[in-house]
Amino acid sequence: MKDVTLRQLEYLVAIAQDESISRAAVRCHVSQAAISQALRELEGALGVQLAVRRTAKGVHLTAAGRAAATRARGVLHDVRQLAGHPGTGRLTVGCFPSVSAQVVPEVAGLLRDRFPDAQLEIMEGSAAVLQERLLRGQVDVCFLYEMQLQPEVEPTLLRERRFKVAVAADHPLAARPDVRLADLADHPGALLNVEPASFLNEALLARFGVVPQIAYRSTDVLTVRALVGRGLAWALLMTEVASSHEGRPLRFLPIVEDIGTNSLVAALPRGIRASGLVEQVVEQCQQVLPP
Repeated sequence: MKDVTLRQLEYLVAIAQDESISRAAVRCHVSQAAISQALRELEGALGVQLAVRRTAKGVHLTAAGRAAATRARGVLHDVRQLAGHPGTGRLTVGCFPSVSAQVVPEVAGLLRDRFPDAQLEIMEGSAAVLQERLLRGQVDVCFLYEMQLQPEVEPTLLRERRFKVAVAADHPLAARPDVRLADLADHPGALLNVEPASFLNEALLARFGVVPQIAYRSTDVLTVRALVGRGLAWALLMTEVASSHEGRPLRFLPIVEDIGTNSLVAALPRGIRASGLVEQVVEQCQQVLPP
């Protein structure tokens, strides 16, 4: 097999990130011809087609290309660590929106304090899109809930999470120490309308024979908390906060039924070893995230 160079791997990662030869060239400060040549040389060295080039639609990595790009990101991180520069380059983290507020400040603080030369890129979106980008080599690590995981990714547990019923401090259920799901049927609810959260919540209630009065649906967890804080609805949520963003107090009631966990996890492509920097980011989150 012909030699594979770090430069070729760097260009492959840029192609995976941008899905465009021209944008990858700008990112790497080289010509488009240099990117294209390096890609052809890497395909020759590995003996597989890594990308499909489409004039009008950019470049799309093949399955082999996605796997190679993911491994290449790890190799580049490890080489920087070996050379004494573990915290250089770009770290791209994918976060499900309701997870970002918990994870991103910790990651950003870690990089500022210990790896000031590293660049943090935050990518938010649906769990399905984030995992697809993870498998394409566009993201280094994803932070998700366990019920969102696809078979191709491997999770590392960060914190156990369970659904609780969020209500306003003056809600009729607020004085109880816990709540049965059947008790919710008599009160209007608000649903976080983001898949798979929406499906999971409705499936959970249906499993216990509850037909809820869903009065509100929103893709924004802050909106759901605001509705709850005003006493307009209850909601099934996992991350406990003292109040809504309007400052209205909230209560989070444990659910009597055993509905299982939906824990917060860090996800990597299955079979791919995390780079040293990613390992330290995951360890930091395991240590500091609230229970």
